[in-house]
Amino acid sequence: MKAETRVIGIDDGDTRRRRRVVVGAIFRGGLWLDGIVSSYVDVSTPTLGKVLGDMVVASKFYKELRFAILHGTMLRSGQSSVLAEFNNTTEMPTIAILRQRYSEMFDCAAGREKSTIRFRLHDLSVLGMGLTKEEVMEILRITCLRGHIPEPVRVAGLIASTVNAPKRLNWTRGQLRAGS
Repeated sequence: MKAETRVIGIDDGDTRRRRRVVVGAIFRGGLWLDGIVSSYVDVSTPTLGKVLGDMVVASKFYKELRFAILHGTMLRSGQSSVLAEFNNTTEMPTIAILRQRYSEMFDCAAGREKSTIRFRLHDLSVLGMGLTKEEVMEILRITCLRGHIPEPVRVAGLIASTVNAPKRLNWTRGQLRAGS
C-alpha cells in the first residue's frame, strides 16, 4: 500500500446536538491535507449512512479516495445500519473507530455484514468493512502520526468541534435558540 494513499476521515466533533455539521478531511496518507467536505445532518434520521455517503460521493475527491475512516458520536446514535449504508453508498472499504466503552454498537454491525472484522487496538474498538485485519492495521499505521487516532479523523474532529461549538462567532445561547 502506498504511503500517500488518499483517505477521508469523517467526524462530528463529539457534539451532543441532534443536528450538527459533519466534516470530512481528505488526506494523502497522514501527512498532507488535500481538502475538506462537510454536510449538515440530523443524526436521528434513519438514512444517516446514506447522507454521509452522498457527501463523500458528491466531492471532487471521490474518484481518488481509497478508504474511509469514521469516528464520532454519530456512530453512537443507536443506528447500527449507519456503517452498512455508508459502505454501500460509497462502495469503498470503511473503517469505524470508537472508544472501547462504546463498542457495543459494533456488535450489531459486525454480525450483519459478512466482510467485517472487529478487533481492539489500545483503548479503541475498530471495525473494518471490506478489509482484512492486516489491511486495517496498515492503513492505521500510515495515517496515525500522533497517538492512536488517525490524522484525517483528528483534523476532521477539530474542525467539526469548532463549527458545532454553541458560542461560535461570539453568539450566545439565547441568540441561537431565537434563530438569529
